[in-house]
Amino acid sequence: MPGSVLRIVKTYQCLPLLLAVLAGLVLTGCSQPENIITSVHTLNQRIASTLDTDAVQLSYSPRPAPLPAVRQLKPAGQPVGMSLLTSLRLGHCNVGQQIAQRNSALGRLEDGLMRLQGDIKLLQGLKECIKQPKSAPLVDELQRAIEAKSRQLQFDTAHALATDKALRNALDIGAEPLQKVDPAAFNTALDALTQIVNWLQQPGPQPHLHEWREQLAQSDYLNRLSRSVVSMRLKLRQLQAGLPPLTRATGCDSKGVPQRAKVLRNVFMQFFINDVQADLALLTTQFQQYQPLLRQLADISPQPALTGYLVRLSEQGQQLSKVSKSFVQPWQEFFANCGFTPGED
Repeated sequence: MPGSVLRIVKTYQCLPLLLAVLAGLVLTGCSQPENIITSVHTLNQRIASTLDTDAVQLSYSPRPAPLPAVRQLKPAGQPVGMSLLTSLRLGHCNVGQQIAQRNSALGRLEDGLMRLQGDIKLLQGLKECIKQPKSAPLVDELQRAIEAKSRQLQFDTAHALATDKALRNALDIGAEPLQKVDPAAFNTALDALTQIVNWLQQPGPQPHLHEWREQLAQSDYLNRLSRSVVSMRLKLRQLQAGLPPLTRATGCDSKGVPQRAKVLRNVFMQFFINDVQADLALLTTQFQQYQPLLRQLADISPQPALTGYLVRLSEQGQQLSKVSKSFVQPWQEFFANCGFTPGED
């Protein structure tokens, strides 16, 4: 009996600690994972707490237009039929094997940039085949096939840009922002996209094309970078629009400098200058390196819908810089009206 009482007493002594641990687990499970935009939400909460107001409602809106769907980008018309090339019986040329591979089950599944590379190899093969002596009886047919395939290159490029899953994965705006800025992941994805853009400007046989596509397919870094830049811009603009006149809200429009104004100054220095501005610098630096590739792809694309999307996306970094400068303006007025000097304690 005494042992039972002792166990009960010990259990009750441990109960507060147990409840605290459980509460911590519940809060951890319910909290949202932090990401590169968390600093804006923290700044929002700190400003609201200092001014004793409700926090501004921040949301990902208005949403930018998404990457156009495949069906919107697929070019109209029909490519040169493989049946025509098959009927030419080009077994005496290397291109005959290429035609057979394209007609195979695996060949029919090939799409996007890999299919475009196959089309380019096919055209080169036809040009080589027409020079061979055994092709003499087929010269007219081969010449017509070469001309038709040459005219079709723009169609093939449009089809590749519309359907390539790896490229679409990189160019889309992600569902979530970055957890953090990762230079290594960024450089890997950017290098792969750079190589692909260079190849599209001068397409030809390229043994590393599949490798570059795999790197883009397996990385969500570029699309999440775009999401981060857009989200940061939207939420900073919303926060600025929701702020009251800071000088009046802190009492700096009367004699003296109220304590609330001093606290708000510290909030701005700690949570905007140290945190938000640091995140802004990292994002804009990476997006500035990404932006030229978007512009180059816009120039390559034969589809107006894709060109327009890429141009708009390429402008997001500059728009974020403009919004961040605009966000700072009322704070500069607040500092001046309250007699604060940036960097003072």
